[in-house]
Amino acid sequence: MNSAPFDSGLIVERLKALSPQPFSQIGSVVEYSKITDLTGVATPSAYVLMGSEKGSTDSQLRVQVAECLVGVVTAVRNYAPGADGLTHEIHPLIATVRDALIGWVPDPRCTTPVQWIQGDILDFDAGTLVWMDVFRVRHIIGGKTCRTSR
Repeated sequence: MNSAPFDSGLIVERLKALSPQPFSQIGSVVEYSKITDLTGVATPSAYVLMGSEKGSTDSQLRVQVAECLVGVVTAVRNYAPGADGLTHEIHPLIATVRDALIGWVPDPRCTTPVQWIQGDILDFDAGTLVWMDVFRVRHIIGGKTCRTSR
């Protein structure tokens, strides 16, 4: 039985497999948590963050469908005056992440296709823009269908 949370490492692996690779660094919450200010962040970079996870309400079943939110944070830097330089830098990266994830099925045995939910600017400082796209994936917990995600 596997009742573990969704393995966000699958999304990290998916982004690392992009070719050509648009990011100088791709990491998880571990690498993202080490960022103390935006001046030292590697750019362009992407970080996969696990969000909330909630289960289905039917407690009579041995297996449940868990809905998981995953954020992909993208950071870019551009010192050109105005917003044009930053949008020129960030828009293709946002599109690349979305194209790689929307509709992708991380584990055909026990997940649904990834869906895009929303995107927002998280921060801007010292010429560095941080953007996060939020995606949803549903996966089966309990039962014997999904013993491991890798």
